[in-house]
Amino acid sequence: MTDKKISELPLATSLEDNDETALVQGLTSFAETRRATLRQLRGGILAERSLHVRDFGAVGDGVADDTAAIQAAINAAAAQGGGTVQLGPRRYRVASAELDVKDGVFLQGRPGAGGWRKDGDYTAVQYALLLDTTARASLTVRVRRNAGVEGVALLRAGMSNPTTLRQALDEAKRFAGTAITIGDGSGGNEAGNGADARLSRLLILGFNWGIYSVGNARVRVQDVLGDCTNGLHLSRSFDVSRISEVNFHPLVTTSRSWSNTRLLIAAVGNNGTGQFRVTTATAHGLATGDVVNLSEVRNSGASALYGRWTVTTVDSTRIDLQGSAFASGWASGGAVYVNPNRRLGTGFEIADCDMASFENCFEYGHDIGFHAGERVHSCSFFNVGTDGWVDMADPVPVGIKISGSALRTKWVGGFLSSKACSIQVSTTGTEQHEVIGVNVTGGGRRIAEVLQGQLALIGCDFTGGPGTGNSTVSAIHVGASAGNVTVIGCDTTSVTFTADTAEAMQKLQLAGNRVNGAPNTQRIAAGRVEIASVSASAAIEPRLSADTDGAVNIHRRSASLGGQVKLFNTNNAGAASFSINGNDCVFAGETGNANAAFAFGGSGMTAAQTVRLRRLSSSPAANDRVAVLEATGNNSGGTEQVFARMVTVAEGVSSGAEAGAVVFETRSSGNVSERFRISANGTLTATGPLVLPANPTSSLQAATKQYVDGRFLEQRLTSAVLSATTNLTFASHHNRMLLANAGTALNIAWSNTQDGFSCTVVNRTGADLSLSLSGFTSNTAPTNSDGFSRIRAGGVATLLVYSPDGGTTRICHLAGAGAP
Repeated sequence: MTDKKISELPLATSLEDNDETALVQGLTSFAETRRATLRQLRGGILAERSLHVRDFGAVGDGVADDTAAIQAAINAAAAQGGGTVQLGPRRYRVASAELDVKDGVFLQGRPGAGGWRKDGDYTAVQYALLLDTTARASLTVRVRRNAGVEGVALLRAGMSNPTTLRQALDEAKRFAGTAITIGDGSGGNEAGNGADARLSRLLILGFNWGIYSVGNARVRVQDVLGDCTNGLHLSRSFDVSRISEVNFHPLVTTSRSWSNTRLLIAAVGNNGTGQFRVTTATAHGLATGDVVNLSEVRNSGASALYGRWTVTTVDSTRIDLQGSAFASGWASGGAVYVNPNRRLGTGFEIADCDMASFENCFEYGHDIGFHAGERVHSCSFFNVGTDGWVDMADPVPVGIKISGSALRTKWVGGFLSSKACSIQVSTTGTEQHEVIGVNVTGGGRRIAEVLQGQLALIGCDFTGGPGTGNSTVSAIHVGASAGNVTVIGCDTTSVTFTADTAEAMQKLQLAGNRVNGAPNTQRIAAGRVEIASVSASAAIEPRLSADTDGAVNIHRRSASLGGQVKLFNTNNAGAASFSINGNDCVFAGETGNANAAFAFGGSGMTAAQTVRLRRLSSSPAANDRVAVLEATGNNSGGTEQVFARMVTVAEGVSSGAEAGAVVFETRSSGNVSERFRISANGTLTATGPLVLPANPTSSLQAATKQYVDGRFLEQRLTSAVLSATTNLTFASHHNRMLLANAGTALNIAWSNTQDGFSCTVVNRTGADLSLSLSGFTSNTAPTNSDGFSRIRAGGVATLLVYSPDGGTTRICHLAGAGAP
């Protein structure tokens, strides 16, 4: 070639690494022209700078397998002690082996991978690694110690852009593989070969697991948006791993007109094998094996339809519910919910971690939002959230699940929404978990349930949801094996507290909560308080809330049932209850103890028990009824009637001259009227005859007129047989017939007989019977107008003792068969 100026040379059509070019080295007289290849030139210019995968043969057309080229770039960076390997604005297919991002190497794309795409189309995303899990199921991007991935989209190769409900359901079923694996799980804490790994500004779509880390300390994950069946797994991670701004959301299938599809139910029947067959009003587009929810069936007549079901398709409008048990009764109503945004996995799964923190993280649509499991110790969750399709009222998903040996977790801020149960605690330890300042919403089952372990809800807002069957989802439930459940300073306006047992309800502690705009009331168990043997050391506070006036409001149980307090006996069986029936407060026995007694007082009392019925009127008037004891019962027609009343009446109300009466009223011929009154002055007034049940048998006992008349007309004298010297006395001989047999002698003393004594003597001694007197005016012989002083033999005489002047003159008078 003749000598030409450089500007005169033809342009090269393409450049190869082995192409040569002239190069002048040195200065002035030391300058020397030499030749160099383009590879040599690039290596010198880019020494100690980032490596690019294109320099190692990566094509990035989404078709060619770029695995080897990208790995070569990573290996080169690792060989120089670490560095950055850059990806261009292309789509790199990884099909033959996992990528191993080695110690100290960062695989870097653009500053951020972004998230949402118009119409959900991710088929043209750049700076992307396409992991072909169909070619090799174990494909993953493995990140080692001090390494990382930044600004990259990790997409499952072959992922489509669904435009119909059917395509979306199928696309979600194809999610497979693990996008990023940190380390290889061979070590723990400092030994973990993925310790100090860092992931940031990533987009991860279409995998079974988005990020999986086992045995790595100080993991850092930041600003990640993904759509995977399961989001992030972190276990055996110590020394405070940090997870922030991580969001797992159904990006691949959401934001379409069919994202959440509701199909009305047109008919329900038996499929012939004992399962429900449901006919939809329009074509369902489902395939056998799809998962649906049936809701809005509480009033359909077949509540057993409610729930999550796997379907078998019969035709375009009919499906069978696998595992269901047909029950007749459906009349109308209900809907089939088809949700392509459902992810049958866990958003965030944490196990065996020490002080890991999650900040500003969120998930949508997973069966479990956040799961803190075995050996999760003192991990914190700040401003995290969960969500789902609330209208579907799925009874399965859980917002945050705390289980196993997890202890002392803290959940601060954020919101938990639209899950079947927003918070579920079932832990084996005695340490308390705390949920602070979180907006907690019920979904398909409950706001929260504590099955085992202890939970404190502090400063939270609670709201309800659509419910399951006929149940409420505004409940905080305490299980039989739960520890203390504390609710402090929360807005519990719509909350109902329930428990498995009365003992479990005792473990509920409420303080300073807001209900209906004021912190002085609390709803318990749908209007029912279940408390058993509360003692001074019981877990439940006596007032149930730290309110302003100590009031406890027990709301109605339903539109037809008022509030109720149920009391349990020592066998933990329902014994009695207080409930509201209309405007009446009713004390009644429970099933199996229908005759429960209301007893006042108990052992150890030092004074009589007082039951006070009061009417403290501001304008009292004479004859006001002050208190009424009323006895009612059903008549033969089943209508409750008043049969009798005892009434206290204020006969007089003037100060200093008050007077009261007791009135008894009874029902007769359909009317209740006064029958008996004890007036203030003691007068007894009866409106009917006084009828005594039997003749008297003792002194001071009332007698009927018939009995008294009979006693005067028919009474026989009592006889006394004498045969020795006898001193007559009023008690033994008054109004008696004395039969004086041989040997009898009679002595009469005024002091023994007194005024009014009388007796009849029959002399059977065989001789005249004389009498010895003492204490009389004349003690020589009985006074007798006929001059008799003795009772002749065989005669009958009467002895009368009296005083005609009130005691000064004392006479013994003998009347009858006397002898001079």
